[in-house]
Amino acid sequence: MSDSIDVSGDVTFRDLQTFLSVASTGSFRAAAARMFTSQPAVSRTIARLERELGAELLERGPRGTRLTPEGSILVEHAHRLGSVIATLRSELADGRRSRIRLGAAATAAGSYLAPFLAEWIPAHPHVNVEVIEDGAVKLRERLAEGACDLAIVPLPVGDKLEAIPLAHLTVRAYFPPGHPLDTGEENISVDDLVLHPLVVNSTGFLAGRAFMQECEASGLFPHIAYRSNVGQTLAALAESGLGVAVFGDTVDLRGFQLHSRAVHTREGRRLGFELAAAWHRHETPEWIREFGSDLAAFQRRRQDVA
Repeated sequence: MSDSIDVSGDVTFRDLQTFLSVASTGSFRAAAARMFTSQPAVSRTIARLERELGAELLERGPRGTRLTPEGSILVEHAHRLGSVIATLRSELADGRRSRIRLGAAATAAGSYLAPFLAEWIPAHPHVNVEVIEDGAVKLRERLAEGACDLAIVPLPVGDKLEAIPLAHLTVRAYFPPGHPLDTGEENISVDDLVLHPLVVNSTGFLAGRAFMQECEASGLFPHIAYRSNVGQTLAALAESGLGVAVFGDTVDLRGFQLHSRAVHTREGRRLGFELAAAWHRHETPEWIREFGSDLAAFQRRRQDVA
């Protein structure tokens, strides 16, 4: 038995509604009353569905109908399609501003999106905001593929995307007070840092990738004690003495007792990158571009106040 059904040919959404009525009531007569049609019309609809799909969907008996295994599969597909249609109707009713899919790493969502959305959403109550969390590197690919409408990603973004700068992220080393690295100096080189056990992001996240790429370019082999995609987890591990944490300076460290130093390369360049709000160059509505511009302006105001 196949685990899927191809709803094609002359099958209509009304046909599926009729089938769901029969499936839920167990009766052609009850389904006809619910659909405001006649029992023969319901029977013809079910027979046509079975011909189109090449499968028996219902077992008829003196006490009503029961779903066949194929009928159960169609129920699942029909409910899923109904949900899509309901969402489509809602979005069309509200206009194209009804949804925006925002891509951001968890730290970027907390640092940049959350404060902005706290003001923006109340001013735009008709918009449904969906945040898609992933590593910033992966989000750039998902944005180019159309999986999200706007995302916070590193520059450069390539020809398919447009972007407006948001902030500069610096990779820092975090450690508890009294740690051997707690010398009061502002910077630390990758050469000095790799002498200690480290807890870092995976290379799917910007800080982890930038740090590991610099180590590889310098021929260094750091001792990685733990990897995590959550900055607060790395901070807790560093605070407990498991290792020096290496991540970007966008992580909210309220409640942690940690000191830090900016990581720099052998050439003395601080390790970091530019983050930007980006969107598809050719397929993005103007109101989403305005959202990105407003997000960038909000971030500039916060930086000026700080």
